[in-house]
Amino acid sequence: MVSLKVRNEIMDLTTTEILPIIDNVYKESLRAVLHAFGNLYYIDGNGNKVKVKCSHGNPERIAGRLKADNTLILPLMTVVETGTAMDQDRSRYQAIISEKVWDEKKLRAKRVLSLPPRPISISYSINIWAKYKADLDMLRSCVFSLFSPDLELKTDFSQFNKAFISDERDVGSLASADGSDRILQKTINIRFETYIPSPKFLYTNTGALEVLNFDTDISY
Repeated sequence: MVSLKVRNEIMDLTTTEILPIIDNVYKESLRAVLHAFGNLYYIDGNGNKVKVKCSHGNPERIAGRLKADNTLILPLMTVVETGTAMDQDRSRYQAIISEKVWDEKKLRAKRVLSLPPRPISISYSINIWAKYKADLDMLRSCVFSLFSPDLELKTDFSQFNKAFISDERDVGSLASADGSDRILQKTINIRFETYIPSPKFLYTNTGALEVLNFDTDISY
């Protein structure tokens, strides 16, 4: 158990130290989603297996490019974050987590304190763009085949991430740059469940708290 004074101090320090962690968690989460959907293929008219490019992009911007640029290779997929929220169903009581780490330099165990990791749900839209409905349907099937019913994704911050399909919708079509074709668009919305780890603090013999530097010779 820790005193109320130490608990309040940890909460104050966490508020300051967690900001860069949050930013990196969102970057890593997007990178994991892009990697998962960046290895999908479709079969072209000649029976060839062709890898589909998947990139980060706002659908309005991509639609504008497709209307103005006929050099973009279709089909293609884009991913965009659409929202985020704290996940109360996976949250833990705000108790202080106490752990022991080994200091290789001083050859003794040290106490580390932190708040529990924060569970969040990030919403992403997976947009599929294609000239032909057959290609659109094929990629839609490829996306759904990754989920059973969830898709496990790992990041540098958490090994326990799961993505779920929320819904899907046919957005419609838009004219290609030269006006000769209609480009179809389908959106599949997913929910990505992950955690924001809390910064850890060394609890010294004097009762002081020090931010744990993971580059030191202290290991779990």
